[in-house]
Amino acid sequence: MDALKKIIKYIITFLVIVVFLYNAFIITFSQLFINFFFSKNPIKRQESLNLTKKRFILLLVTIYSVVAHSKIRLTIDTTTINPNAIALDPKTKLIKTHLASTSVIMSNHQIYTDWVFLWWITYTSNLAGSVYIMLKKSLEYIPILGYGMRNYRFIFMSRKWNLDKVNLHNHLTELNTDALGCGRLSGNLPKRVSIEGEFDWGQNTVSNLNSIHWPYSLILFPEGTNLSEHTRSKSAQFAKKIDLEPYENVLVPHTTGIREVLLKLRQSCEYVYDSTIGYSAVKKEEYGQDVYKLFDIFLKGKAPKIVDIHMRAFKLSDIPIDDEEEFNDWIFNIWREKDAFMNYYYQNGDFSTLPNTKSITSICGVTTYEYIAILFLPVTTTVLLFGVILKKLCPFF
Repeated sequence: MDALKKIIKYIITFLVIVVFLYNAFIITFSQLFINFFFSKNPIKRQESLNLTKKRFILLLVTIYSVVAHSKIRLTIDTTTINPNAIALDPKTKLIKTHLASTSVIMSNHQIYTDWVFLWWITYTSNLAGSVYIMLKKSLEYIPILGYGMRNYRFIFMSRKWNLDKVNLHNHLTELNTDALGCGRLSGNLPKRVSIEGEFDWGQNTVSNLNSIHWPYSLILFPEGTNLSEHTRSKSAQFAKKIDLEPYENVLVPHTTGIREVLLKLRQSCEYVYDSTIGYSAVKKEEYGQDVYKLFDIFLKGKAPKIVDIHMRAFKLSDIPIDDEEEFNDWIFNIWREKDAFMNYYYQNGDFSTLPNTKSITSICGVTTYEYIAILFLPVTTTVLLFGVILKKLCPFF
């Protein structure tokens, strides 16, 4: 029986690799096709690339749900988010949300798949094709995937402000003007380019009547890295340097980048969603990245039974972004509250019993149609190929 289970696990692992590579090839080929044939039609190009962006998260979630079977328990703070903004879809049995069409989602960072679950949350609001993520610069050079992420207009950061400032400025101002309907996707160009290379779009943010206001959900992790023994030590040193009391369960956030994001998006961004993520079976004294390793999750199915996500919302107009000192105090206080949320989580096992909350649980999955769209061709092709090989090797089959 144990031998059979091992064989089944190996087969599933093999099929996972096949499904991922097959779909990664399809996505990459599609992007090459889109970039070539729609090079002079920016709107059609962006719409098509957004479809490939959505397909990528569908791919990851499909694989994840097949091997891991995790559930997501989404808890919202009803004092800042309308209770009707989340529900359980009676047809799909998946969480359905209504996030703002232009928002920033910030979160603590525990394991390498944090962004997958936050991206899935945007999928439940039909915004999966409008996600943008701030990532480490090194990820830009991953074969095939790096090309795809550049097409998705993800923002790659080197974590050195003198190198990141211009890159971040240009990405964010384009995101902002496109959301307002007066950017490149509306046929406009920057008014000028500075000596440093920063785009200046001028003061004109009035869109054309027929222009598209492009939505976005920008996901970022102000801590900059996963919580671990090493990063906790470095974070404590940084806290001491800036005369801040170290947190118990989260790292000290870097304020410069997140403030720059909010300043550049202030004309278009409606809300900042503060997300706090907790993982079942990870104890207070443990580190999520050690308990749930990336390859173990996707290849071995070793994943949390429940991913707990607590979300609250802040109107950007209520955040003191103009004054650097006030903003730093604000973000450090948000992370202090986040630290308290994590203490509550470790003591109680979830966020759903916090005051003024509403909680809904569903599998981390996609619709049946989307499962079929991702799995059918690679699995069918592999099975048929195995059949041909088996027939060649063993004619009596």
